Amino acid sequence: MGNATGPEALLDEVARALRDKLRGDVRRNEPMAMHTTFRVGGPADLFLAPQDDADLAVLLPILAQAGVPLTLLGNGSNLLVADAGVRGAVVRLTPYFAQIVREGDTLLVGAGAKLGRVVHVALAEGLCGLESTMGIPGTIGGALVMNAGTDIGSISDLVETTRCLTPTGDPVTLSGADLGYSYRRSALQGSGLIVLDARLRLAAGEKDAIKAKMERLEEKRTSRQPTRCRTAGSTFKNPPDIAAGKLIDRAGCKAHRIGGAEVSDKHANFIIAHPDATATDIRHLAHWMHRRVKDAFDRDLEMEVELVGDWDGWRADEEA
Repeated sequence: MGNATGPEALLDEVARALRDKLRGDVRRNEPMAMHTTFRVGGPADLFLAPQDDADLAVLLPILAQAGVPLTLLGNGSNLLVADAGVRGAVVRLTPYFAQIVREGDTLLVGAGAKLGRVVHVALAEGLCGLESTMGIPGTIGGALVMNAGTDIGSISDLVETTRCLTPTGDPVTLSGADLGYSYRRSALQGSGLIVLDARLRLAAGEKDAIKAKMERLEEKRTSRQPTRCRTAGSTFKNPPDIAAGKLIDRAGCKAHRIGGAEVSDKHANFIIAHPDATATDIRHLAHWMHRRVKDAFDRDLEMEVELVGDWDGWRADEEA
């Protein structure tokens, strides 16, 4: 691309090209702490907020041609961005990709729509099926990629079709079966596909009954999990036979703190980021939790929180 030399010059030129062609935001060195629920993380080289499908179709080939890697961002939950930041481009699909349209007993939902809002729109429309996702942070796009859910159901139970773009901007429509769903996994992970929207198959129901179920599930969640604090949800995935939180609790991890990061004393599978926390603190604490469970029960827990960005300088602190 042009005569730019060196990574910074190339990124400056890419940013100029994108500003000329996009209606959405194009920013350089945007602090990712402003865009994650942990409120930590260094700057993204490029931060892009396209306004619509057309913007996305323009920016993707430009990034691909320049060899600029792309990271998708929804609501900033379920991820930990490195203190060193993110090399390449971060593309955020909120708030523009947040449409919710009822068509029969389905909802057509944009990838940037927050899951909590979708649940309440379904209630208002008298549609049931989404109650199991009550309290899950993040957006529909993120939920589709990681097959978000609770112990009573997952988003994969509802997906009829998903519309995506390839890394070069070509459209692709996938059925629910195409997405290869299993526990906290989908074929979208690592595919390079960018989710635009999804059609969710719901069912007509009584609003009072739907609301009552939502309230029961919300009360259950708030009684067991930390709320109104800086967290990214469950730190580790549940093994098939036991909740990860139980193993972490039994290993004596609750309330342990490293720097500004602390294991919740309410739910051991949640890490709370205090105002002085760094991403490094949080990762060291997660590593310590993993090691304690491994030493106590010979169980290898798998991270559910996704590590994003430049972690090349991170080293496990075995003495934490």
